[in-house]
Amino acid sequence: MKVRCGLMLFVVLWLLVACAAPRTITPDALPQLSGVLHQNQTISGEIVLAADLLIPEGRILTILPGTTIYVKPTLSTKIDPEWLSAETEMLVRGTLRIEGTSDKPVSFQPLEKKADQDVSWAGILFDRSVDSVVRHAQIFQAETGVLCIDSSPLIQESLIAESRYGLVMQNGSSPSISDNLIRDGEAGVFCWTNSSPELRRNQIAGNKEEGLFIDRSCNPLLDDNRILKNDIGLAAYDPELRALVGSLSGNREDFRQLREGGGK
Repeated sequence: MKVRCGLMLFVVLWLLVACAAPRTITPDALPQLSGVLHQNQTISGEIVLAADLLIPEGRILTILPGTTIYVKPTLSTKIDPEWLSAETEMLVRGTLRIEGTSDKPVSFQPLEKKADQDVSWAGILFDRSVDSVVRHAQIFQAETGVLCIDSSPLIQESLIAESRYGLVMQNGSSPSISDNLIRDGEAGVFCWTNSSPELRRNQIAGNKEEGLFIDRSCNPLLDDNRILKNDIGLAAYDPELRALVGSLSGNREDFRQLREGGGK
């Protein structure tokens, strides 16, 4: 009986150790994603973004709940015939639908973090994209977690962490951005050049520079955001935005009013 109990205890301990051991990723054994998406596609499981991916106008990429996309860092990727970054990027000119759920998010993470740089890939770049959705995504260590150029995706209940810039909107973008956490990057959210985003119930925290930057040309809708523990909470030309943004607390400087030419 003692031998049997000891054996059972050994098996239980072995299972616990095995479950706790870190999982080794073998990139070459996983499906690879790169180049130009020539037809609508739905992906799930574990995928490697091996080089740049272009979703052209008229094409739809759908990413199902629980999918993990491992990004292969490189400085030499180029989508033929054009690209926006030398880093690995997902460039969306058509439609990207990230359909994560609260218990099964879609995760973007680099296979390896570069030792000499703060970021490992370019991020998700919407360029005149239509009908795109980023829901329950987790985006790590990107140059820009999500960049919107003349694009208005729905960005909801997602995490963008350890990226140089969390969210950047420019050239008349009007995304709906709600219930997200943007944390621990160089800067959180930037609104440029005639963009009109809706920013509701987001938390922007722990960024080394601005939590939220709003250009003079922008007309954002702000509601119940929490901006905390950044170097500068809110940087804007319009002082009235301070009362509209939500909660500003624990930043080294909660509000900085910008002057013409970007001076302090």
